[in-house]
Amino acid sequence: MVRVTREDFSVAAATNESAYRRITIPVLRIDAGPGPAVALIAGVHGDEWEGQAAILDLWHHLPAILERGTVYLLPAVNAEASLAGTRLSPADGGNLNRAFLGAPARGYTESVAAALEVRLLPRIQAMVDVHSGGASLRYLPSSVITRYGDDACDERLPALARAFGLPHCVFFRGTEAASLPAAASRHGVLRLSAEIGGGRETSSRLADRCRDGLLGCLGELGLLSDVPMPRDPEVRLYDLDAPAATLRTREAGVFVPGVELGQSITAGQRIGRLIEPARPDTPLRNLQSPQAGTVVCLRAIARSDDGDCLLQVAPALPLNSLASMY
Repeated sequence: MVRVTREDFSVAAATNESAYRRITIPVLRIDAGPGPAVALIAGVHGDEWEGQAAILDLWHHLPAILERGTVYLLPAVNAEASLAGTRLSPADGGNLNRAFLGAPARGYTESVAAALEVRLLPRIQAMVDVHSGGASLRYLPSSVITRYGDDACDERLPALARAFGLPHCVFFRGTEAASLPAAASRHGVLRLSAEIGGGRETSSRLADRCRDGLLGCLGELGLLSDVPMPRDPEVRLYDLDAPAATLRTREAGVFVPGVELGQSITAGQRIGRLIEPARPDTPLRNLQSPQAGTVVCLRAIARSDDGDCLLQVAPALPLNSLASMY
């Protein structure tokens, strides 16, 4: 028998206009008997919509199909930022994916992170954490595998990435000890992330594909049967670890990209230009790719400033080469 309970928690989110304001983080727990405990999480950044829409769909439909184990659904884990449609928390400007710092928690964002470390991470064995490019970026829809510290390569990760059903998987070594994946790593939680869409918009196609990917992961982890085989079982691994993978602008201007997501490019290839229409005498600046590979990320906002990420390009490898990258 499946049991469904709400395990919402609230966090203080004081502002200058509201001294005792609190924000409720919605959590649905679905128990279907013995089996692994898995968390499906979205909305770490409030303007990343694909995962939020997918998990909300599962909020209403998963209780009827879950066969074993326990699933925690958090469709808007940074509820304040989701309600505001912002990447960062409005109450304190915090980035929840850099707030897992332990006690004492200072302000709303760190309080959400601290609650997750106490209430959620010790209870689960696996986690899928869905992101997108948010307002400023667009990503080639991809599953994401990260490594932190001395993590050993978990042999279940390639199968989990295949079960997500996307043909692309991005790998990088995380350096942010205060991120949610890093916190999950400290708790020994098997974790897969995803980057799906962005540009301050979403679509049913992307949200549905994300939902199907989450169901595929639950099937791979043994909580569901009868899950359809992934539409794209052949997954390419993209190495986003090299410093050259990310191109940042060194000056202000309007970015006019000359490449598209998923396009294969060569090192030094022209990938777009930076212009300044309000100063027509300023020469346009041609931009070149820092390395050969596939375009996995593009800036979605044309007006750019010094230090903004314009593009990420990563070489492709077979997914079975993942172990050699650890």
